[in-house]
Amino acid sequence: MKRINLFLIVFVLVRVTVQGQDCPLGLGGTDPQQIAEVFEFDTAQEQRMLKWVDSLELKNAPLQLELDALLASHPQQTPEQLTAMGQKYEEIKEKMVRNSRFYDRLLLGIFRPVQYRKYEELCAELDLYPLEPTSEAFLKGKENE
Repeated sequence: MKRINLFLIVFVLVRVTVQGQDCPLGLGGTDPQQIAEVFEFDTAQEQRMLKWVDSLELKNAPLQLELDALLASHPQQTPEQLTAMGQKYEEIKEKMVRNSRFYDRLLLGIFRPVQYRKYEELCAELDLYPLEPTSEAFLKGKENE
């Protein structure tokens, strides 16, 4: 009986871990035209999205340079050096993912209700959690950081 309970707890924890992931739009990594087509953007939405793609690229450019420099110059002779490089690499990549998630949320903030429902449905199909939309007013506060 204890084994069954332990199995159920482990199963639930593993399932929550897999399901507990965000559902990104992938702004910056996904072709913007594909996003515009899937969600049937109007011209204004598409223009704003393209502006945010440019902003995201500017924000991630120094991080990409950091990654390139890390890969080019970090010692990689020992397992310890490789582990240290991997940790630094993951930290930089996580910053890039956070930037992308920030702009994804801005994009979601201009979705019409029908578009957001479609996004929620796509996320549900993938067992992922939809991101909460945010407004451009939030961006203005972040520009000074």
